[in-house]
Amino acid sequence: MIKYLLITTIPSLFVLASLVWLIVALIRRSRFRKVAASLVVVEALILIALYFHWFYPKDYPRNYLDYGPPAGLTLAEIAAAKNFYIGAAIGNASDPRYGDLVPSEFNSVTPENATKWRQLLVNGKIGEYDFTQADAIIDYAVSKGVRVRGHTLVWGKFSGKTYPKELDERIASAEDPASELRQIMRDHITAAMTHFKGRIKTWDVVNEPMSMDGPYLDKNIYLNTLGKEYIAEAFRIAHEVDPSVQLFINEQFGNYTGEGVEVFFDLLKWLKSENVPIHGVGIQAHAIFKTHNLDEFRQFVNRVTEQGLLFEVTEFDARIRLFDAAEDPYQAQADYMTEYARICIENPSCTGFTFWGLSDARTWFDFVPPFKWMPPNDPLLFDLNSHPKPAYFRILELLESRKGE
Repeated sequence: MIKYLLITTIPSLFVLASLVWLIVALIRRSRFRKVAASLVVVEALILIALYFHWFYPKDYPRNYLDYGPPAGLTLAEIAAAKNFYIGAAIGNASDPRYGDLVPSEFNSVTPENATKWRQLLVNGKIGEYDFTQADAIIDYAVSKGVRVRGHTLVWGKFSGKTYPKELDERIASAEDPASELRQIMRDHITAAMTHFKGRIKTWDVVNEPMSMDGPYLDKNIYLNTLGKEYIAEAFRIAHEVDPSVQLFINEQFGNYTGEGVEVFFDLLKWLKSENVPIHGVGIQAHAIFKTHNLDEFRQFVNRVTEQGLLFEVTEFDARIRLFDAAEDPYQAQADYMTEYARICIENPSCTGFTFWGLSDARTWFDFVPPFKWMPPNDPLLFDLNSHPKPAYFRILELLESRKGE
């Protein structure tokens, strides 16, 4: 994200500076006004070219529509037979695709936002809960025998969105900030897990503890107040509330090697050395600006399993525009999706693979700048009309060959 901001901000500043220069040159009738005007024209042409490259809507050939819907067993049926979870993130229980694709194709769901702390609160007021939206998603899944992943109990990024803004105010004014935060954290974890007890079998306890800016832990309100102990404490509280639940740490990685990855593994080793009840690592796999190096991903998950931990791919999507140069972008997308999924499905320590949405008809990319201005995004397994895309059939074959019946 930082790299993207730099790429967009720096050219914007150059354009702004050129415009200011041109205006000043015209007012002063400077001998450089023609140079300034020429520079502005060149920059305008570059911006137009970039617009047509990055933002102009594209229509890729959908050769996969020549093939009919799959016959025989569905993804969910084969996954269940292999003791594996194929999942989807659910934005709203009223989405008609929810009933269309769950439980037939997905045997696991993750509430996309509904079980995040801020979204569970009435007007962001700490301690005042409204579970209506989350219950609607979860109760349907449970009624169909579908597993639910809880997402997420503790997330220190994005004040006012993932955690209530009131928390900042409470901690800033507390006589003992550490004690105040510990109690609030305990109260929330207890309230959420108690309400969903028996319905949510797996929780992302701590989400994105790593910084987006560099190779260190995110300097959020939890770390600044409690140190890295907040991570261990969150897991211990969750285990106390319900010892039967699988507890995961969930993280997004731009790369699977480098200093940040080493800091993450140091964190895992520390948690294990402190006998923290952590069961697995959730791997967000949003292919936003680039695809991931699959050899490095395989090595990464092997290091996770060497720590005695399970892992799941918890948030997978891959924008179709990343495959723009391919003759058949949807087939190229399928190649990437399949090989990424293979590393998980063929590993006995991988328990599930979740797509971050039901279909291309609704994805988070479609609501977030600049991606909402760059159609199509089409990052998921099913298209706008819930028709299976090429990766569907190949992942089906992978599941059929998975050991673990």
